[in-house]
Amino acid sequence: MPSDVHFASLLDALPQQAWQADAQARVVWMNARMGQALAHPALPRPLAELLAADDRAAFLAAWARAQAHDHFEMEYRLGGSWVLAQAQRLPGSPLWLGTHTDIAARRAAEQRLHEADAVWKLALESSGDGVWDWHVQAGVEHFSDRYLRLYGFEPGDIEATPEAFDRRTHPDDLAQMARDREDHFAGRTPIYRNEHRVLARDGTWKWVLSRGMVIARDAQGRPLRMVGTHTDITDRKRQEAQAWQQARIDTLTGLPNRRALREHLEEALTRPRELAVMFVDLDHFKEINDSLGHDAGDALLVQVAQRLQRCTPAGGVVARMGGDEFTLMLAAAPIEPEARRVGQTLLRALADAFEVAGERVYVSASIGVSLAPRDGQEIEALFKHADLALYEAKGAGRNRMSLFTPALHEAAHQRTRLAAELRDALALGQFSLVYQPILSLHDPGATPRKAEALLRWQHPHLGNVSPAQFIPIAEATGLIVDIGDWVFREAAAQAQAWRAAGQTGFQISINKSPVQFLGERGQRAQTDWARHLLTMGLGGDALAVEITEGLLLERDEAVVDRLRALRNAGLTVSLDDFGTGYSSLSYLQHHDIDTVKIDRSFVAGLGDGGKALALCRAIVTMAHELGLDVVAEGVETEAQMLALRQMGCDWGQGWWLGKGVSAGEFEARWFHGTR
Repeated sequence: MPSDVHFASLLDALPQQAWQADAQARVVWMNARMGQALAHPALPRPLAELLAADDRAAFLAAWARAQAHDHFEMEYRLGGSWVLAQAQRLPGSPLWLGTHTDIAARRAAEQRLHEADAVWKLALESSGDGVWDWHVQAGVEHFSDRYLRLYGFEPGDIEATPEAFDRRTHPDDLAQMARDREDHFAGRTPIYRNEHRVLARDGTWKWVLSRGMVIARDAQGRPLRMVGTHTDITDRKRQEAQAWQQARIDTLTGLPNRRALREHLEEALTRPRELAVMFVDLDHFKEINDSLGHDAGDALLVQVAQRLQRCTPAGGVVARMGGDEFTLMLAAAPIEPEARRVGQTLLRALADAFEVAGERVYVSASIGVSLAPRDGQEIEALFKHADLALYEAKGAGRNRMSLFTPALHEAAHQRTRLAAELRDALALGQFSLVYQPILSLHDPGATPRKAEALLRWQHPHLGNVSPAQFIPIAEATGLIVDIGDWVFREAAAQAQAWRAAGQTGFQISINKSPVQFLGERGQRAQTDWARHLLTMGLGGDALAVEITEGLLLERDEAVVDRLRALRNAGLTVSLDDFGTGYSSLSYLQHHDIDTVKIDRSFVAGLGDGGKALALCRAIVTMAHELGLDVVAEGVETEAQMLALRQMGCDWGQGWWLGKGVSAGEFEARWFHGTR
């Protein structure tokens, strides 16, 4: 006991229990109030033995930790009541002096408040949902009337047990539901959350989002009571499934698209098997498109897709990569003779006449083939080598097939010469920009407030080189970063000039290659752009950056960060060619996008009033719901413009509205009324 008898008497007079213990947590003395509460146990006595059995392990662990800090504090049950224990090591002594304060009333009040708050807060926050209340250890579960009617039942139709609806859960969803429950029971997740299907009374499956939380646990931490809600998400799941399908199916041909093909290849390459990747590119398709129109071109592509499918052996995959480019994936052993056989069959099938727009038209195809594992065991290597082989087939006269060989690397080397000339083109000032107006469809006759800057290369010997030829080389060599910087600075200067000349708020769009987002140079360019605008005193809203969906497919955090940096600098971001085969609503939800540009292939099909019209309308509606502007590309007729205006599309761009012209001609036509 304390050596000072007077001090001990003072401790006896305290309203709290007071005690003294050694370093091993043995009580060597207690005041009268504690002795009365515990029926005067014999001392010394381990304090843990005086506690409720369920609290002993936690007490011993806490006491051991306290030795390093000379201070101990814990809530536990002693003599059937909750107490707050606080103790301090006596200076220069191995003994500890502690007190117990009764907190039973406070603990009971907190428990009542916690349960009430948790139940009603969750119920109110889930207004309109079905509420469930599960007494876990009792095996009883109560369901609100709204919960039961969600599945077509009335109160009293279903027994009040968790098994009642577990038995109606889709078998494929049970395992994940059990895992999510256990994660919450074990404290690994603060809230239980699971999506699963439940069999309704009428025999249909309803998708529900189940959310809940444990609001009471026993002394061992096991759940006693859990409350939550069910939300009907059937429509959302149906839309997600449709979006998933649209993101992987080419809308024109019904074939798998680039994204779906990659998924097939990824799966196939996980197994030891021989594969062929066959790039099929139509010869002179542009001429048919230009002479007969885009509708006829689309009809031709559909027929091509059908012939490709008929010629592909069982187990093969035919995909449309975009435009007039298709890809086949074959699996066989040995693969080379099978690829040659299928390739020749394809060439013969595509050589036959097509009936398009009441006319007989002819196309041929060039095919490039790479084989796995011989030519590579990764998707990018196979694609690269198939592309080299395709380039060889086209260069050899088209309407033929070429298999990749190491010799094709030499041909690739030759293309680097053009890359060198491309590098000189920037230094020699051979690049220029033309500006294509983007007009408000609400008032097409108004002076344009936007334009897209289009890059042109006037080669001293080759003449006007198409961007389709030199942009891929620029991307492959990294020159696109320097060229892109030049385009940015030229467009910024032009926007500043036009704004200074009275065209307040004029905005110029520039294309930004995915390559410009990658690597250290891409990161530096982001900073340089923002700094350059600041130096010019030009608001970021003077420029809009157009990106492609392919950039977002990479799921690269660096890309996300750099997109965000553009927005922070005030620039707007447009998603170009939206809808071309692998569009995903998740892009619009998870990325900072201001504008979507409907691909010209949809605009071209507006005259039919079919899928293209429905898809354009859906894109416009969806974008507006998300607060985004919509630009339609490739507007080539008044009928297309009127259809787009009627569905509420904001902006239009295309030959019918205005071609790309030099800055001077743009000013003369659009600002000075000479158009």
